[in-house]
Formats: sequence, C-alpha cells, structure tokens
Amino acid sequence: MIDRFARWALVPGLFLPALPGCGGPEEAVRVELPVVVDPSGLSTVTTDLGYTVEVTEARLMVENVSFAIAGEAHTASLLQRIGDLIVPSAYAHPGHYQGGDVTGELRGRFVLDWLPGGRPPLGSASLLVGTYQSANFTFATARTDDGLAEGDGLVGHTAILRGRATKDAQVVTFTALIDSPADRALVGVPFEFELKETSTVQLNLRLDAQDPLEGDTLFDGLDFAALDADGDGQLTLDAAATEPVVVNAYNLLKRTLQTHDNYEVRATSPATE
Repeated sequence: MIDRFARWALVPGLFLPALPGCGGPEEAVRVELPVVVDPSGLSTVTTDLGYTVEVTEARLMVENVSFAIAGEAHTASLLQRIGDLIVPSAYAHPGHYQGGDVTGELRGRFVLDWLPGGRPPLGSASLLVGTYQSANFTFATARTDDGLAEGDGLVGHTAILRGRATKDAQVVTFTALIDSPADRALVGVPFEFELKETSTVQLNLRLDAQDPLEGDTLFDGLDFAALDADGDGQLTLDAAATEPVVVNAYNLLKRTLQTHDNYEVRATSPATE
C-alpha cells in the first residue's frame, strides 16, 4: 500500500513558499508550533478475525515531518498530473488529501513513542499561514546516535510493536520489528486545520490502532494463534522470518503500518493535553 505514495520521491526536499497573488508578492507569515506525540489513538481493538489486541509498546523512527496546504490551481494541477502517473485517484483513501504544497516543516530524526508518559515536544515546526490538509514524513532506521541504548530493541529497525492478542481465552504475546526500505516516504496523513497568524496550538501526531474512517485495524488479517505454531504463547514477526505464513504476516503488518490510513495530525490547545 505504501508504494502508492512513493511519488513524493520525485520531488525531494519540496518546501514551497506561499505563491504571490495577482496584486504582487506579499511577505509570507510564518508560525512556530510545537509537535508532540499523541498516544490516544492506541486503544484496544478487535480485529476482523476476532482478536482483542492491546498494544503495550509502539515506537517508530522517522525523519523530516512536513505539512501541506491546498495549492493554487496551476500548482495543484502539476502535482496531480505527477501523482496520477503512479496513483490513480480511485485508490485515494476517503477523507485523505493527496495534493498540495508543502509549506510547513519539522526537520530532524525523531523516535515517535506512542505510549503515555508526558514526553516533551519533538520540536517546533515552522509553518506558513494557510489551510492545511495533510502531513508527511519519511521512515528511518533507528541508531544508537538517536539517543537509544545499544540493547534497545528498536535499534536497527524502523518500528517496534509489542502487545497481547486474545481470543477464546487464548493469549499470544507478540513482538513485531518492522524494517522499511531506505527513504520510504509516507504521504497524505490527514491534517485538516486553518492556521492563522494568531493560532496558539500544538500539533498532535497520532497512530490509530483503528482507522477512524473505515474501521479496519492495524492488526487485521493476523491470525495470532495460527502464527504461534509451537503454542507457547509467544510470537515474533520480523524480516528474519522464514516460515511462509510468518513471512506473509510480517509483510502484511509492514504494509499496514506504512499506510497513511493509520496516522493523523490534530491541532489542539496545549492546555487541554
């Protein structure tokens, strides 16, 4: 699924200034807003196969978060033509915006940790005033120079997910270590917000265990009991798997995690967090 959004590699580093109107150029107004990780989307979910899944750890390594507004007609048309060469519009997820100009950015490498814990903001994003529709970021591979210890399970991987899947009194404790290809971008994360010069909000980056639009979950299609072939209640999904059924499950979870359906950015008052 994520391959459908790889078209952004065609325009690396895209960060366009506000376009001047017919009356001549005007100085763009820029606003600095804190970006935080919002854990509220990781609720316990019931999958399509009837498993109740509780996530106990969810961390993701990313870099260079950007934010996009709806472009003017001639600019949006160009980007749409580029996108249509790779992604037919019929495949667009309902409610997710695929076009627009990148006019906001938070550069750097970040470990997104979605478990509650009162963590400080990732940093301060710089955005031009405008009506925003979407956000983007690039998946990365975690390293010790990202502030992680040598023995941290995320080191050498893009994401780590741990949790418990329960069905008919059977419990499977799972660990998933996801490796993304280099420079794999995620484009079109929903972010609907009208940013004004006077806006004082924070930007909450969410991972949703359940797609708020379509209702499918991050773990749909995973038959945890069948994957636990030895019946010990422990399951690992990673790129080192060799059993075909486990390989297929790993690839399914990897594709799902790299799809914009499961992410969202919300602007809220810092006082309410």
